[in-house]
Amino acid sequence: MPIRRTRVILTSTRDAPVRVRSFLNELEDVIPFSRRINRGRQGLDAILRKAKFFQASYLVVVGIRKGNPWFFLVYDLYTSSLKYNLRILGVTLRKEILKVEKDSKKVRKGCIGSIEHDIIKKLLLDLGYYSISSCDAYAYGEVIITEDDRKLYQVKFLDNQNNILGPIIRFDYNEGID
Repeated sequence: MPIRRTRVILTSTRDAPVRVRSFLNELEDVIPFSRRINRGRQGLDAILRKAKFFQASYLVVVGIRKGNPWFFLVYDLYTSSLKYNLRILGVTLRKEILKVEKDSKKVRKGCIGSIEHDIIKKLLLDLGYYSISSCDAYAYGEVIITEDDRKLYQVKFLDNQNNILGPIIRFDYNEGID
């Protein structure tokens, strides 16, 4: 059986709770040519070897805090270096909004609809949102100011009829490395 093309490997830190596994499943649906790998108790070296076996370009590791996604690390597998380190301040899962279990198909072509945050835009380009026509999904972002004056950048994945396709992710606006 041939191995399907994989550009991005998704995993979490060890022993992910249900909410983080659901988040990764929804990310797998909206990131083109991605594959989720169960980490279990494997070390990062074992996950890196698996990612290289699949000839992936990037490894995304979602960190956990109090049962929720907390950070988003992206490793460039060609240079073996950390490319992005973003703090997640909140997520809303698609299944929480629509109250339905998985019924979406995987995105093959993603476009950037409207993203003003440079680091998030570069991240999405690296993760496969670079098509310019006939897209299955569009990524949109907006700045949100919370009640305690915290600045967030919210990213949504929508289809061409503005239906939600994946999780809504709120990143810390001021954090991240290039």
